[in-house]
Amino acid sequence: MRIKTPKKNKSDLLKSFLQSETDLNPKINEDIFHCFFSLIENHISQHQTIELRNFGVFKSKLMSARYGSDPRNKNKIYIPAKQKLTFKLSENIIRKLNEKN
Repeated sequence: MRIKTPKKNKSDLLKSFLQSETDLNPKINEDIFHCFFSLIENHISQHQTIELRNFGVFKSKLMSARYGSDPRNKNKIYIPAKQKLTFKLSENIIRKLNEKN
């Protein structure tokens, strides 16, 4: 049976980050937070691999063009080549995810 866990989005992460980091002005912390995500976004859009130690690796992978079939009428359709983003968790995160509480 699958256990549903609460979902966190970017704004939830920002709120918890701002609550935990009180060393700097909240506006500066918010700018740092947004800058971090925009850096990741820019590097991913340039098809660069991003490795965050003890967290995981983002890689851009080229999916080649292929033919598929339309499930409604079984006609063959052309699917053009496109980029796909993959993410692999680090061993540390996998270990933490699977430990018993």
